Amino acid sequence: MDNYYPSRHTKVIQFPLGRGEESQMRIKCTECHSKAIISSRNELDPKVADLYCMCANPECGASFVMKLSYSHTLSPSRSQAHSMAVELLRGLPAAEQLDLLQQARAAG
Repeated sequence: MDNYYPSRHTKVIQFPLGRGEESQMRIKCTECHSKAIISSRNELDPKVADLYCMCANPECGASFVMKLSYSHTLSPSRSQAHSMAVELLRGLPAAEQLDLLQQARAAG
């Protein structure tokens, strides 16, 4: 694979953005900083993957592995937020639960 560089037949991995949209992840070659192409992905964990990359510059031809990992949540999903709210309410005394329910009805 020393002289290998991606061709038009190389599969590019698509990453969903949400709402039916997709985008290509942009990777730069670690050697020449040209555009690189993700040729395959090895999922090590649901939140960690090795990305097998190839430089698109035929004069470079480097191939390398980059690690893609989950960092942190910016906002919880709606289902997760609902579960969190229910658990918080369960931890309160009944009188406080009723008070919060009345406040929520008055605000809505």
